[in-house]
Amino acid sequence: MLAFLLRRHFGVRAPPGLLADGDDDTSLTADDDTSSTPDAGRLFCASPRVAALASTRDLAESDAAHVTFEAARLALDQLQRDLRALEPQLPLRVLALHATAPGLRYASLAPPKPLAPGADDAYVEPLPVLVEFASSTKWPDDLAALHKVKSAFLLRLAACYGAAHPHALVDVASRHFGYGAADGLHTADHDCFVDIRLAPAGLTFRLRVLCEREGAMLARQAQAMEREQLAPQADALRRQLRRWTRATQWRPQHHRRILDLCQRHHPAASLTIRLLKRWLARHLLLGAVPEETAELIAARVFTEPFAGLAAPASAYAGLVRCLRLLAEWRWQHDLCVVDFTAPDSNDDDDGPRAAGPRPVWAAADGLPADVYAAMQAAFDRAPAADALRLATADDPAAERWGAVSPLLTRRLRALASAALTAIVDCVGAGSDAALPQAFTTPMADYDFILKLDKRMVCRQHEQPPASALHGPEDAAPEPNKPEVFKNLRPAAARVKLHANPFGQPRMVGFDPVALLVRDLARVYGDSALFFHDVFGGRCIAGLWNPALAKPVPFNASANANVAPCPGEKANGRPAARFNKQAVLEEMARLGEGLVVDVVVQNE
Repeated sequence: MLAFLLRRHFGVRAPPGLLADGDDDTSLTADDDTSSTPDAGRLFCASPRVAALASTRDLAESDAAHVTFEAARLALDQLQRDLRALEPQLPLRVLALHATAPGLRYASLAPPKPLAPGADDAYVEPLPVLVEFASSTKWPDDLAALHKVKSAFLLRLAACYGAAHPHALVDVASRHFGYGAADGLHTADHDCFVDIRLAPAGLTFRLRVLCEREGAMLARQAQAMEREQLAPQADALRRQLRRWTRATQWRPQHHRRILDLCQRHHPAASLTIRLLKRWLARHLLLGAVPEETAELIAARVFTEPFAGLAAPASAYAGLVRCLRLLAEWRWQHDLCVVDFTAPDSNDDDDGPRAAGPRPVWAAADGLPADVYAAMQAAFDRAPAADALRLATADDPAAERWGAVSPLLTRRLRALASAALTAIVDCVGAGSDAALPQAFTTPMADYDFILKLDKRMVCRQHEQPPASALHGPEDAAPEPNKPEVFKNLRPAAARVKLHANPFGQPRMVGFDPVALLVRDLARVYGDSALFFHDVFGGRCIAGLWNPALAKPVPFNASANANVAPCPGEKANGRPAARFNKQAVLEEMARLGEGLVVDVVVQNE
């Protein structure tokens, strides 16, 4: 009916087959303003392609009824019941489980993939969960001893769970075998964890122990080092305290808020977050832009809609508003607030929003005046830089997840503007065929590209399906293919699995591309920036530091790979330049077995 009315009164053409022949040929009435333009527009629906862009190849080839976010939530509830049943065998009572995985808050690109008992996959994603035990005065006051006790708790938990559930897969892993680093600190993740794959659900949960005393001990030791004027040790302890706080307090709190947003208030928020993450990943920016920051961007357009509009009712509208926020917000001059306490715009009891146009940079008006004043004061104290920052009531200075650098903010603004232009062109053309252009990044902007062996990219099946990038109209026709009714077609595989390319079973969370990017950033972080698609991209792009182009005095102890410049002087001494070719060869050697080619685009 809607297509008929649009055709009759506005000249909007419907897709073939939607209207009957007589209805499709209905002429416009004489008093219509559009009578002079019998084809004023074209009716099309972008929802199928948008949903496909937020999907994966595996999900498109699997039975969607068995790969859902609800199944992951039910598995977490089952795990909590199983652990509570083991309390008589554990030293302390289990108080709660705190989930931090995006797949458990409807925010991962695809729902967690369940695996049958004994099955393996190219990439097995762990779902991090913190186990909080009842408080006790018997926890040790020494940091290294505390880490050993936490490891002993996990070993006991793994043994009890394995005995009670013989069909489950239980593995205990440790970075430092429970003894911590040499100075009692950890350089990255917690040192000990246990992976449990539930037998019925087939999902792998990664459990770590949450001990509140550890944070107080780190803060106390940092203060002691400062009093003794041991600056390096104090800085290391403060960094470790920040990592501990982020892992045990900030991430669980963020998880609960995004879960509440997607599950109770805005049904379109989940798909909008997933679509925004796909857009960032396709432009090689997800990772440089933390996942939590991407989720806050999407939450902003739902909790504080701009221009007097209600919250987005679809993921397509949500993505457009996210892109508009990235393209138009004045990050250097205006404070951007995500107010999770704002009233639900879908609640019928709430009054209507203020009428009239509202600029995209309008301030949040749902927070108390003192809270907003504290946010504004923290924003004013920060250095004036065009850096993407999103403040919340608990994070007024926007420091929890780190500010996106001005360089990346400018690129985000340019890419978002180009994507909005492509979307406007789709609407004007009445077709979504050009929508994938908004998800295609220009690779010519990078200085060099490390091409990867696709056999070793274990997450390549998280790329969008071919129908999302090309569409069914671009697919090659299959001649003489018999038509088969849908109910007679062979059933799709329950879960699409792939052979492990490394020949080692149960390699939970092992992503060699992400590890290579991490190592490259650690070694060459002062010389270059690295970008890659975290969802199975087949290349790593890089940008050189522009400061390296300037000749420097030759020094044998230079903190970089330099080559002498014959006949050139710098500050009266023989000059040297950064040796880009040698560094690229070092990168290729560091990624041996994974990097197959190095392409230099800009000297």
